[in-house]
Amino acid sequence: MSMEYYLELLRFLIPEGLNIYTVLPKRRCLFATRDFFPGEVIMREEPYVCIPTSSDPLCQRCFKSGDALLKCASCNIAWYCGAECQRLDWKLHKLECRAISRLEKKWQELVTRTPEIRLMVKLFIRRKLQRDKVIPTTPIDNFDLVEAMIDHQSNMESEKLAEYQIMAQIVNHMLQQPELDLDEAVNIFCKLSCNAHAIVDIAMEPLGIGLYPVMSVINHSCLPNAILVFEGKLAVLRALAPVEKGDEVLISYIDLSRTTRHRQDDLNGKYHFTCTCPRCSKFAEIDDQILDALRCKEGECNGFFVTKDRSYSRDQKLECNKCGLVKTSEAERSAKGIIDRLCDKGKSDFFSDNFQEAVSTFKRAEEAALDLFHPSSFSVMMVRNLLTKLYTTIGDTRAALESCRLMTPVHERLLQTLNPVRGMHYLTRGMLEWVEGNRGDGRNYLVRAGDILLLTHGTNFPLVKELLINLAKDHAELAKKQEEGPSGS
Repeated sequence: MSMEYYLELLRFLIPEGLNIYTVLPKRRCLFATRDFFPGEVIMREEPYVCIPTSSDPLCQRCFKSGDALLKCASCNIAWYCGAECQRLDWKLHKLECRAISRLEKKWQELVTRTPEIRLMVKLFIRRKLQRDKVIPTTPIDNFDLVEAMIDHQSNMESEKLAEYQIMAQIVNHMLQQPELDLDEAVNIFCKLSCNAHAIVDIAMEPLGIGLYPVMSVINHSCLPNAILVFEGKLAVLRALAPVEKGDEVLISYIDLSRTTRHRQDDLNGKYHFTCTCPRCSKFAEIDDQILDALRCKEGECNGFFVTKDRSYSRDQKLECNKCGLVKTSEAERSAKGIIDRLCDKGKSDFFSDNFQEAVSTFKRAEEAALDLFHPSSFSVMMVRNLLTKLYTTIGDTRAALESCRLMTPVHERLLQTLNPVRGMHYLTRGMLEWVEGNRGDGRNYLVRAGDILLLTHGTNFPLVKELLINLAKDHAELAKKQEEGPSGS
């Protein structure tokens, strides 16, 4: 990044109570220069580039959904919620349209299935438009910030780099920009792989991917003090805990419901570092691993396969904590493959409206997960979450509630109190308890959900607004009944 743009970035951040310092070995870090209280918005950022990836159509400009969306007649890929969004996006999208039209139909289908290619096409188009001064730059909206991102190219596997080279050639053919350098494109694909953010809704369902250059400075912790949520495509950084002046702002890059070994696998595989946060540094290694470890079935043994090797390699040796039998981590992956295949079949049954078969398949997956892993494992929780959604969809709220209740202690054991996944679980359980006539328990879990989601997401989400309004109405009705007494009508 040029010194000019770096100084402009600091002039933007410092009034917001933030600053960037280089701290080795992490390199750039975001620090607070004032206090932030839990739930307070620390910063907002629009993406440099983004694309929807949801299976349901979304407006390419604002990420809104709905029945009124219209598809771009030229490329048949982009959707818009109205003429205004299409007009605002046209300077960029008309060049994207032209680039897509240069491909044969089969290659156009590949591009729609490979969001990284579309993201790269939009990135180079935006860079050209900014360099030609067709669209403006700002301290947090310029290509210099993209160039300053860490790429981890030296850590990439050769197969992945070869894949990026092919993708770079496709991008070059689409854009036909003489100044486009293939080596540079490969390098930026590496940057996208470890800097692009998944854009998700409040239920953590994927909506798209986007590149947020300033947010990409924020480092990871498995005990984060902040959270990144999305209002449409707008990234909003909110404090989860008190962030005091001088504290580094930290978010989580990954699913925190996994054990330390699996979190480290995820971080090493995608982001190429080993986390040394307090949760990873101070944990009871065997007890922690057991929660997501493969069961040992050697004779009468009821142990679990764990590892004392903290290198987190793909081919680790796993040793039973009871009988000492040794297996490779391939055995664990194979066991999870059994569950994944059953879940894939269950989803296929569901989308084919074969609901009873889907229930049967997911129940088999649950039995397999319980047979192969600890009852509190991620695999068991994943299957039960799918079962809860399925039962809710087909209207069997009693079965949905039974499955949901089994997940509550696991969420509470594995996730921080202020975690939106935990908040959404409480919301689901509260609604199911309420529908099944357990109003006291329902109210209790809905209040817990509101306490979490208000802090993590604020009131700009319809779901949170509706929840808070309903809780306020229920509180008023309850207070009125208490005032009226037993004889009140």
